[in-house]
Amino acid sequence: MLNVLTPDETLELIKKEFAHIKPQPETVELCAAVGRVLYEDVEATEYVPGFDRSTVDGYAVKAADTFGCSDAIPAILQVAGKVLMGEEANMILAEGQCCAVPTGGAVPQGADSVVMIEYTEDYGDGTVGIGKAAAPGQNMIFKGDDVFPGKTILKKGRRLSSQDIGALAAIGKAKVTVAKKPRIAVISTGDELVSPAETPTAGQVRDVNGALLSAMLASFGAEPVEFGIIKD
Repeated sequence: MLNVLTPDETLELIKKEFAHIKPQPETVELCAAVGRVLYEDVEATEYVPGFDRSTVDGYAVKAADTFGCSDAIPAILQVAGKVLMGEEANMILAEGQCCAVPTGGAVPQGADSVVMIEYTEDYGDGTVGIGKAAAPGQNMIFKGDDVFPGKTILKKGRRLSSQDIGALAAIGKAKVTVAKKPRIAVISTGDELVSPAETPTAGQVRDVNGALLSAMLASFGAEPVEFGIIKD
């Protein structure tokens, strides 16, 4: 008589018999890495962002130049220039100056905050009125706020999600080292079984477990190898 194991007993048997098998590494393109398991820790080698950035459309300022201002008594600042999207901020902001910046644009050296354009007024003579005081760091992301060289981004053994793929792309990882997929044989047994493509006759049933187990293995990150149906 067959001694059928419970699912928990089967899992324990798998752990016991296969725990000594270590996965081998392989390098894959980033777009093919989702769902794969990291073979090694991933550390950043650069800053993200690589420059001080604005999170709003507005004017980069020295926060101290805006302290105490209001709609009734705006701070009047000289417009030193404008930074376009994708351009480097090639200027150093002096006291009493501001610089127009777009959302995501570079913030010039010397600025420590950005005032939203809704709280400003362009007087048309090269000056801008600031109607709301800014705090240092306001509406800005500073260089390296997200990632800096040496920071561990993802740990070995992590199953990569789509968000992880984005993080890897941000640090310039076009390829990533992952564990090779385990190849697992799937064998169906039974004189009564026929393939799902066949029409069973009296006494026959379609092989459901083969397809089910192969799909389950694939969802776990394995590579199923179907050996088909063998007789009792």
